[in-house]
Amino acid sequence: MLGNPNSAAFNDSLGLAHAAAFLGWFACIALGRMPRGLRDSVAWGVGFGAQLWAYLFMLTSVYPDPDPGVLLGELPRRSDAVGMALRDDGRRSRLTVFFRLPLTFPHLVWLALWSLLALLAAIANWLATLATAHPPAVLHRFLSAYVRYQAHVYGFLTLTANPFPGFAGAAGSYDAELEIAPPERQSRWSVGFRLLLVLPAWLLAAAFGSLLWAAAILGWFAALITGRMPRRLRNPAAQAIRYLAQVNAYLLVLTADYPYGGPCAPAELAAPVRTAAELALG
Repeated sequence: MLGNPNSAAFNDSLGLAHAAAFLGWFACIALGRMPRGLRDSVAWGVGFGAQLWAYLFMLTSVYPDPDPGVLLGELPRRSDAVGMALRDDGRRSRLTVFFRLPLTFPHLVWLALWSLLALLAAIANWLATLATAHPPAVLHRFLSAYVRYQAHVYGFLTLTANPFPGFAGAAGSYDAELEIAPPERQSRWSVGFRLLLVLPAWLLAAAFGSLLWAAAILGWFAALITGRMPRRLRNPAAQAIRYLAQVNAYLLVLTADYPYGGPCAPAELAAPVRTAAELALG
């Protein structure tokens, strides 16, 4: 791995721990218990910091590993309304890694244009769900595709996944895939106060976002040198994309499930079915 730049990952892991601890303090006051997601995020950040200091002070020769599955042991398997599934062997083409930002530019333009329509659809979805307590199926499909496409773009840009994504956000079309549940009944009270309720999740999302970009920058150098995206950087990035997608889905009233603030085990995507032509081309 890359030695010195890990200080950026250290700072962002502590940022996540601080944000989770801050929110956890309020949760403990209100509930009398620390939610597992927040507790695991605190342990994740503090644990990585301890690994880094131990390595810097030559207490151990083991290189720090920010993968939450390594730091926390077995991660919880959840059935959230928005989940992440991965199919990736870590291999990356150095050429596409080097030009990853210009390759992503058409997607960034399309995502910006789609975001304008998504804003209008989100307002309509909020009003309809507030009136009927159920998101309209057509708006749910449109906004689900938008959230999924956003995750595909972030996955490609940050090297969390390798293939060039499509432009439609189609379900099952990418190697870092969001699984979004169909529309279900929601409480009108939670819909009406959604902008207020999402504020704590936004705070944690900012910390996850910083962690995502730190992993992406370090991963870019690592993949350019080795031709692989290290698992220890890819997995934290995937956790961040999952959480950001859950926050977006909650804000857009796609789901009533509050974003889960800790790492969890991603599902494994089945291998894609290859056509005879693809098999012939290897």
